[in-house]
Amino acid sequence: MPFRVLGPLEWSQNNLPIRVGGITKRATLGLLLLQANRVVSASRLVDALWSGQDPPNSARKMIQNAVWNLRGSLASAYRPGSEVSLETRSPGYVLNIDPGEIDVFQFHDLAARGHQALADHAPRQALELLRDAVALWRGPVLADLVEAGIVWPELAPIESARLVAMEDRFDAELQCGGQYTVLGDLESLVEAEPFRERLVAQLMLALYRCGRQADALSVYARFRAALVEQLGLDPGRELQVLQQSILAQSANLELPGQPSGPPVRRESALLEAGRARAAPATAAESLPRWPTGESVAADPIALRQASALMVQVKIRPTLGADDGSADDLLADVEWIVRSEVERVGGTMAASIGAIHLALFTADSRRDVHAEHAVLVAMAIRNRVEADPRGHHIVLQAAVSTGRTIARPPDEQDLYPAYSSAAPPVNSALVVECQVLVSHGEGGEIFVCDRTRLAASGVIAFERTRVPHVGWRVAGLRGAVLHAAGEREFEFELVVLQSLLSRVIHRRRPHLVSVLGLPRNGKPCFMATFESRVRSQTGHGLKPLQVLRTRAFAGVRGLRTEILLACCGVQPADPPGLVREKLARTVREVMDASEHRMERAVAGLTQLLVEQSDDSQCTQDRGAATVREWTEVVTRIVHDQPMVVFIDELHLADDNLLNFVEGLPGALDTVPLMVVVTAGRPELLQRRPDWGGGEPHSTTLTLDVEPTAGCLQLSHR
Repeated sequence: MPFRVLGPLEWSQNNLPIRVGGITKRATLGLLLLQANRVVSASRLVDALWSGQDPPNSARKMIQNAVWNLRGSLASAYRPGSEVSLETRSPGYVLNIDPGEIDVFQFHDLAARGHQALADHAPRQALELLRDAVALWRGPVLADLVEAGIVWPELAPIESARLVAMEDRFDAELQCGGQYTVLGDLESLVEAEPFRERLVAQLMLALYRCGRQADALSVYARFRAALVEQLGLDPGRELQVLQQSILAQSANLELPGQPSGPPVRRESALLEAGRARAAPATAAESLPRWPTGESVAADPIALRQASALMVQVKIRPTLGADDGSADDLLADVEWIVRSEVERVGGTMAASIGAIHLALFTADSRRDVHAEHAVLVAMAIRNRVEADPRGHHIVLQAAVSTGRTIARPPDEQDLYPAYSSAAPPVNSALVVECQVLVSHGEGGEIFVCDRTRLAASGVIAFERTRVPHVGWRVAGLRGAVLHAAGEREFEFELVVLQSLLSRVIHRRRPHLVSVLGLPRNGKPCFMATFESRVRSQTGHGLKPLQVLRTRAFAGVRGLRTEILLACCGVQPADPPGLVREKLARTVREVMDASEHRMERAVAGLTQLLVEQSDDSQCTQDRGAATVREWTEVVTRIVHDQPMVVFIDELHLADDNLLNFVEGLPGALDTVPLMVVVTAGRPELLQRRPDWGGGEPHSTTLTLDVEPTAGCLQLSHR
């Protein structure tokens, strides 16, 4: 599907992404895709792009330009006479396209066919169709446009259709005997949508078929109490009948051909032999049942929701193995993992060499185990990356959520390793973590779908590059950081916002150094400001270019990242496409002879080649390449302002410190804002005169005492 709107807007051709452009062009394309083959009036486009505010006088002209640009992009992507075209048709525009080219229409088709198969009593066929339909979703509809503040009435029915498709899928799974498969997803979705009666009924039925009658009845009791208290209503007749059937253990609730009641588990031969050696046992004792709802109520640690965190560390060959430094580094990483896990109440289940396993269980107050596991993984990654030796490490992490069983007291002597300090972890969770970790790359955190649903209120996730393999942690949700940062740093944010406005309107660069002591809220403050920056536009409603990097990048790395951002290079672009975008950008912005442009492309391409010695790399590159880099960046940033965030600058080498401090002077006529964070004593000890005497430099010290909530977010 070339066009994808079930998540961030994407357009691809031959599996290669096509850059759509600014917010006006993206929003215009998004609305035309949702209204494919239907005329969208110009006034509707104006209302959609500037909803809730007065449109500028040039609004219709801006839309005309966006349509003109889209036509050019479509013409270059499709042959003349193809079925895809963008026409002007009174009173607006129409995008002629095969609906199968757009994922939302394919979703509706699959969901409708699955629903019909369910009605025709073909649950297995329905299950395949509905699984395919739900798999098309990568996040909220047009998530990138919604994040920019766009709210359209067309989005809500699509989100509602997704919930209906998921409910149909759960019905199909339950009819095929997949109660264990859907249980985790159902529990998470009921938490997110507490008043959808059909979901509650499906969860009750799944729990009952898993042998958890008491839990099923508890779900009904909580739902009824919330419904009465908040809406003044009683559950519907169908749900009341289901509750009575569960109370009576009606045979109608079981699938044909399956025994009623909770399933029975036969213990392994190893456990039976161990029990025989420990004490005589009767035949009945050697065949215990799985914990039921009643046993869980009596012993709340017997069976409960939990999240397993696996952290895997690999040492790069750049670190010598003979001097013991690798062992010291692994020991330090283990201490970081253990301290972060225990700080939020988690438990280390195992730590073997370079692999660490932790368990986070739900408590009686709130089920935040999944959030804690993901946040701890992010905190571990941040602390390892901030360590001066962090570049020697490749760290991968995974989180899996499900139910885990604690062994009863009379079995502890057979499993002495499973003490209260190291509880057993469901082997399925461990296996799922291993699969997720095996597909991850350095610094990535992968999670299962149940974890994503449980933690989506705090954490933002993206689809992984590997089909059908979990989700990747993208970071804290902007709303969470924004709320905490806005409360704690109201006046400091005003200062940075004013400096950013000056950079944009005066077209002058500025260096802002944010200093502070450890645990004073710098990450929370910076994330809040970055969220503001990403939602802001420059001249002509173009979004600001935003780049975030760390002090370990070095001079070459920072130059390269700025150049790649200016050329519109995406992280997943292959090398050939990167070189093509670089060459195209140079030819578009440089006013020079063909020979000089070819030399510039060759010199700047060399800038992208990995080098191990950063200082030597910078010296050998030559003044000509530096001048060409300056010319290209100056011309692009002049038209589209850029904000560069550099974390933990006090860890940088002297070359990078000199480069960053002199960057506003080197690019003195462009709207470039460089925001760095640094430890207050560390940076000033190395550079007592940091920023002193520079015409476009400001130092801001965070000396407020943030609250515990902001500290918790900052520490991650």
